[in-house]
Amino acid sequence: MSQQLQAYIEKRLGQTPENLEVVLAAFKPIKTKKNQVLLEVGEVCKHCYFILNGCLKVSSYNVNGDESTINLAFEEEWRTAMNSFVNQQPSNERIVAVEQSELLAISRQKFQEFSQQISGFQQIYQQLLEESYTKSVERVQTLMAMDALDRLKWLLSEQPLIFTRLSSRLIASYLGISEATLSRLKPKL
Repeated sequence: MSQQLQAYIEKRLGQTPENLEVVLAAFKPIKTKKNQVLLEVGEVCKHCYFILNGCLKVSSYNVNGDESTINLAFEEEWRTAMNSFVNQQPSNERIVAVEQSELLAISRQKFQEFSQQISGFQQIYQQLLEESYTKSVERVQTLMAMDALDRLKWLLSEQPLIFTRLSSRLIASYLGISEATLSRLKPKL
């Protein structure tokens, strides 16, 4: 399992960093069941996950208890509840494995330790933060600037496999539209 993470790190850095074996040994393999909750709203996020296979969903809830899907992550992506992980505050987000998944988890303590002590890991951390920010901004801009059909086209061009792996209900939640609207728009693609 750690070979996949090693290849990811080497690809990102363009080399094999020093102390890579120490870093890889700090990751704990986790196999999840479909719909297994990894973090509940109100808990403090203590782990960051690298997805070997499967899919993680990050969601939040409004005052009426309605769920909104904030993010979906697939193979060779990282996911955590960033604000809770960084600031060690109760999370406003929930993380769920929407598919049976294989993950590698690193604790916040080890993550911070490696970020400070291992230069290559600091570079990976910076890339993760930048990607997280960029994807969040892109998603907000997409939801604000596009109508429902354009959002659907955007998602199809950015992540076409979502349509073969996830339910229409989850896709609609991610796009900020109803499932009925999604069904009505699919033939227009």
